[in-house]
Amino acid sequence: MAAAALLTGCGDDDAADGPVTLKVLTWEPGGAEYWKQVKTSFEGSHPDIKLEMQSVPFDKYPEVQGPYITSQSGPDVMANNAGLELFDRRGAYVPLGDKAAEITKDLVTYSGACEGFDTSKTCYGVPFSYQGNVLYYNKAVLTAAGLNPEQPPATWDEFGAACEAVKKAGKTCLALGLSGTFPAYWDFPEIARNYLTEDDIRALLAGKLSWKDPKLVSVLGKLAEITTKGWANKNAPSITMLPDGADIFQRGDAAFAGTIISDAVNWEAFGKALGDDKLGVTRWPAIDPAAPLAGKFSGIEGAVYGVTQWSEKKQAGLEFISWLAGKENGELWVKYGKGQPLNRTVDKALLPSSPAFLKIQELVAQPTLHAGVMLSGPEADALARGWQQVTLGQLTVDKWADQMQQALERSPTKKQGK
Repeated sequence: MAAAALLTGCGDDDAADGPVTLKVLTWEPGGAEYWKQVKTSFEGSHPDIKLEMQSVPFDKYPEVQGPYITSQSGPDVMANNAGLELFDRRGAYVPLGDKAAEITKDLVTYSGACEGFDTSKTCYGVPFSYQGNVLYYNKAVLTAAGLNPEQPPATWDEFGAACEAVKKAGKTCLALGLSGTFPAYWDFPEIARNYLTEDDIRALLAGKLSWKDPKLVSVLGKLAEITTKGWANKNAPSITMLPDGADIFQRGDAAFAGTIISDAVNWEAFGKALGDDKLGVTRWPAIDPAAPLAGKFSGIEGAVYGVTQWSEKKQAGLEFISWLAGKENGELWVKYGKGQPLNRTVDKALLPSSPAFLKIQELVAQPTLHAGVMLSGPEADALARGWQQVTLGQLTVDKWADQMQQALERSPTKKQGK
């Protein structure tokens, strides 16, 4: 019935006098200035709707969102990352039904908002940005270590050799923070591409690939190498990637940082801190260059905004998320968020000319499924916690795999085969 009210425009908000106040829960991907522009622009073209934004730091977001979902009250529109983070919380959102195709008609892709990453299945919201992980590097640090800044390491062996050279030069090789779930979303898929096929990644999504499978054990083993071989900062287990790990890179104290192409700390922030001429972008080094997905980009839509089941302003919520998918917001996203827009009608003249941004355009041209967003909440938590424990010598890789399998078996979403 809630879905019917949304799709027919017969929400309770239509009976209200004066402007409708729409409460939006977000972690402000793209930054505060971008969201200020969103509010101004949307309200300017929709005088009957006012936005009341509740911004929560990303690492605190689940703590704030959880009670709203449990009590079935609060925001009218909420954000979640595309993929299983969204699917785990799908009971909080109104399915878009046939409206999904109409709203997203100008988007390059929106499957990360739909169950099974299949747009013919139920979709719960609208994304407007493209997301994924790359390896940023500081050309000045590589030069000081006697390395060629125009030829970053392309293989795992080359990366290991580069890390040893950087360490000898007195710098951290890979800036890293392991507190929180960022390892799941950022680092895991870049290792997994060397061992998993797209069929394997879909099996991971369906909960049909055991964490004791040799492929996944190998992925965990390579993640462990990054810290056990001393390639990352020693305090990685006790700090977050944002802002702490990223700050190490921005200060010029590390050669590499594996972070995202849109939203929070990205190419623009690093370019401002280091200088555009000193910032490089590349793929993570290939462990097996012959692997089918080794040369691909792990791509996924960014945050997905959906209308909550309990909202009494569903029609206003639908208008807002439809606007988010449009050209106007796509151009705001490029100008103020400096991210990768999904809307294909965005004026190309507005795209940045930064060398890092242009290089990212090359990398994203060959996408594959993003293994990180195939992980359920219990798996993402176990991945982050296990990497911390392995780094501290408290856990073996095999025991880590056992913990991951237990987390898989606790996942309600994957138990239901979604």
